[in-house]
This record gives sequence, C-alpha cells and structure tokens, in this order.
Amino acid sequence: MIFTLSEAAELKKEIADILGIQLHFHDGCGGQYFSIESADETAMKKITEFFEKKNLRAVFSKDGMSFTVE
Repeated sequence: MIFTLSEAAELKKEIADILGIQLHFHDGCGGQYFSIESADETAMKKITEFFEKKNLRAVFSKDGMSFTVE
C-alpha cells in the first residue's frame, strides 16, 4: 500500500487530536512506515481501528514503536 502525504496527514492529525501522541511518516527508497513517540495499547488500538475502516491492516514492530500497513 502506497500512502499519499494527505492520507498520512489525516492519520497524524487524528492520533494527535485523540491521544496527543506525535506520529511520524517515513517515506523513502526502502518503503513507507510510521513511527510513534509513545507506544501503548490505546495508541495501537486507535491506529488499528483507523486502518480497519479503510480495509487495511497495521502491522506493528515487536516494540510497538513503528508499523507498516498492508
């Protein structure tokens, strides 16, 4: 899944507004991924719900600090 900057901005705003957590979007030659400054169950749940609405799935790293989308 390739994200546009506007789609990434939508998610960043929602997470910041709801949880007050900074979300970062990384887009480079190696692919796209997101990272968060503070990993917790609430943030992971909100991010998961955001992508489920779009029929997508967030795949989190073991430490919960980053994720990709399938």
